[in-house]
Amino acid sequence: MLDHPVAGDADRVFEYCQDPIFERFLTVPWPYYREHADGFLNEYVPSGWMSDREYTWALRDTPGAELLGVIGLRLTGDSVAADASVHRLGSIGFWLGTPHRGRGLMPEAQRLVADWAFSSGIIDVLQWECLLGNVASARAAWKSGFRFSGVRSSVALYRDGSYPDSWQGHLAAGDDRAPQPGWPAEALAP
Repeated sequence: MLDHPVAGDADRVFEYCQDPIFERFLTVPWPYYREHADGFLNEYVPSGWMSDREYTWALRDTPGAELLGVIGLRLTGDSVAADASVHRLGSIGFWLGTPHRGRGLMPEAQRLVADWAFSSGIIDVLQWECLLGNVASARAAWKSGFRFSGVRSSVALYRDGSYPDSWQGHLAAGDDRAPQPGWPAEALAP
């Protein structure tokens, strides 16, 4: 279930963000210190909600239970398609603590966030990306019905100042949420 991240989650955020996978695939500061977790929960998350530019949720088994992971939706602006239609865009990002991976939590969390964003009308298209090699993220996006868009330079600036190659996908409001064909085999490898 999705819940609000709270200051009391700082120990878990700090613990989970020690995972070397986070260093390799995420944009979190590295090394990750306790003050990063405090800043994330006490400043970054509330300011995103207050500005209506980024919405961050905690994943939990039940309300108020231990933090399992985090999922966020960032509004990224508008895009004009070839047919001159305008699409309101958002991007999704997420992570799970190591003990909670492999339970199928992230596809369900992505569905909840997408349903909320589409039904509230704040976006028409949800974008996803991950660095090449982040198979867990790619599998979660595939299971959630994202269509593979290709390999491109990352939209997100990484901590070394580069825009490395990433797998990218998108999900439109009216899309079928079943796994879609066209994903490269290496992105879905077990």
